[in-house]
Amino acid sequence: MTRISILSILLLSVFLAHGCSSDSEEPTTSPPPPTQGGEGPNPEPVAQDSTTAIYRQFFFRGTHNSYSGNQGGMKREGIATQLERGLRFFEFDLFSFHTEIELQTTWPDEAHNLSTFNHNGEPYLLSYSETAGTLKIHMLTDGEQELVYDNTGNPWSEENREFNILAHQSEQYVLDYVPTDGTLTVHGFNGTVLNTIGTASTGVVNAQISTFVFDERAFIALHSEDAGTYKIIEMVFDGGGITLGTALYELESVPSEESLYPFEQDNKLYIFRHNVNTVTNYKVDAIAVNGTSWSLGNSEMATSDLLTGTVQAVLSNGKLYVNSYAANGNVVGSQLVMDNGTPILVYEYNNETDPLIGADASLSPAEKGYDMFLRKGSSVQLSSINIGDLVLGHDAPGDEVDLTVDNPSSILLGDWIEYIAQWSNANPDHEPLFIMTELKEYEQWLADAKWQNIIQLMQDKFGDKLRFHSSSGFHNETIVGQDRIVDGETLYFMDENGSKEGGLLGKVILYIQPNNNITKSEHTNNFQPFGTANGVLQENFLQLKRYRENNKLVSPDWRKPNNYGNDIGAYIDARDDSYISRIFHMQSSDGDGQYDNIRCTDVMFAVSDRPYEGLYVEYAEEQEVKNELEKVVGCD
Repeated sequence: MTRISILSILLLSVFLAHGCSSDSEEPTTSPPPPTQGGEGPNPEPVAQDSTTAIYRQFFFRGTHNSYSGNQGGMKREGIATQLERGLRFFEFDLFSFHTEIELQTTWPDEAHNLSTFNHNGEPYLLSYSETAGTLKIHMLTDGEQELVYDNTGNPWSEENREFNILAHQSEQYVLDYVPTDGTLTVHGFNGTVLNTIGTASTGVVNAQISTFVFDERAFIALHSEDAGTYKIIEMVFDGGGITLGTALYELESVPSEESLYPFEQDNKLYIFRHNVNTVTNYKVDAIAVNGTSWSLGNSEMATSDLLTGTVQAVLSNGKLYVNSYAANGNVVGSQLVMDNGTPILVYEYNNETDPLIGADASLSPAEKGYDMFLRKGSSVQLSSINIGDLVLGHDAPGDEVDLTVDNPSSILLGDWIEYIAQWSNANPDHEPLFIMTELKEYEQWLADAKWQNIIQLMQDKFGDKLRFHSSSGFHNETIVGQDRIVDGETLYFMDENGSKEGGLLGKVILYIQPNNNITKSEHTNNFQPFGTANGVLQENFLQLKRYRENNKLVSPDWRKPNNYGNDIGAYIDARDDSYISRIFHMQSSDGDGQYDNIRCTDVMFAVSDRPYEGLYVEYAEEQEVKNELEKVVGCD
């Protein structure tokens, strides 16, 4: 076999500088090809694959933005064709939220009160006409409205009413409050029938009413804008009726412009307070709960630029979501987390749809997050904002995802992984599959450690086949079996005897990579983006950062072919300014997985932004010859 000399080995100083998606910037000028150097100090290799490093043992084809199919002239078809062509590396950009438009229409009926709620995972719309005293409830399915309740045959008294929804002890209640006399009527709702349970006097007129559950007890809160008072009263369901207790908590001199939202977190009661006149400021009161007399514990003031326009909050599934709706239609969602007693708004959502502009907004709890209802005149729009969904897209959920080729018909990662898992089951001895997930907008992954949803999804779909690419991130995950982490000394494709029939045949290796902004101090306030240096959010941030900093994946930038021994850059530079990157797991000649004195690697990929023809295919065919070569001396 021909022996080829190599350059001296360069030190790598940057990790994953320009690897995936938005990490790269547009080039300004094409780089010169790398120059040749002298003889290397290590044992002579049997093959050269770079100007600065030796690559063995196996080469795989792969795609960058694997979901983009034929968009932009890529000619790569869908994931089904890619698998059949022998591609084994797939890169998916992920967002952690998804918006579904449940309803967008013109409401034909007169409705002084029009609101939404969720029952058994399905959205419903409640409409009330005070001039006729009629109440109607529609269930929404695939944008269609089905009338499930209508009292037009026996209308109520014609007066102003405010409605609120309470979910308590597996039951759903509709609360009907009459502001003129303070009467509260509670109805039970089972999906089709509205039954009156009881009526009581709140003793408060012209108030804004809200409900919440704390310590498995139901409460109503009444904010009287005229009197400037705020009261919390327990509501007891007893013998098929209701009883309202005395006020447990009272505030005086509450501004009419202020909104108050009680919520429970870590078995403690808080009130989120926001004043429309000081948009970016908010306050959180901790309530000392003691028998029948509650008191204010302490208050924390905070500021967030996530708060703009109309700010509202909703308690859903034990989490307080705060939504900002601007007059121009821009929507920003966040979650309020009490972290070591400090209130912090964590960025969760930015709208990827086109909401109604200049509308009245309201929120309601939903199964996966919250619903946002917009009304402007007779035009209405209901959006379900799903927080924690794993969704594909380049610059936004669904962006550049080609659904016209043989890809799954949705943008949910679970549907794509299900297809890959089925293919793997049908081809049990396949070469290992490498799945890289790049987490966009890394802040949105921090509350609730949402990247663990990726791990759980992969475990559910691949089971015993799943392996994890070695990084401090995976080593710090309690939900990851440590014996399944493929470390820097493990050959990906061969067993310990060098057999191609062993090792990771039929296995799937998962990579998790946050957007590279997580390592930039200007984005992270010197790596402490939150006000708590030792809180759960700070630990989540550091854990996610471990995935980026200590992920033993390196991706060269074709514009700088000297970096990482990027002979691909030189190859393409001689032809045009196309982007073909090489991404590989590597180890040093000492087998310690470090980046200094690199000369060996287990696997090499050509991950392409080129169309699946011409340069990329030619390069891949040339490199695949190396799959049959002997192991490089000193790399075992």
